[in-house]
Amino acid sequence: MATQGRPLDDFQIQKIVSLLARTDMSLAEIGERMGCSHGLIAAINRRYEVRDYAGHRTRWVNLKEQTEGAA
Repeated sequence: MATQGRPLDDFQIQKIVSLLARTDMSLAEIGERMGCSHGLIAAINRRYEVRDYAGHRTRWVNLKEQTEGAA
């Protein structure tokens, strides 16, 4: 169950970024797994620019894979 108002530590944020980058889990699934809201997961996604949804709800482009593949 999610806990309102509790800040995430750096390890939890990096785990969320990793799940966004390496899995096909939805924002809601990641939120449930990490015990926080899907809105917080979306905010972390925007801040760290992991997935680009381009206006869609269920399809995205993994920006981390694109930048790593281009290097």
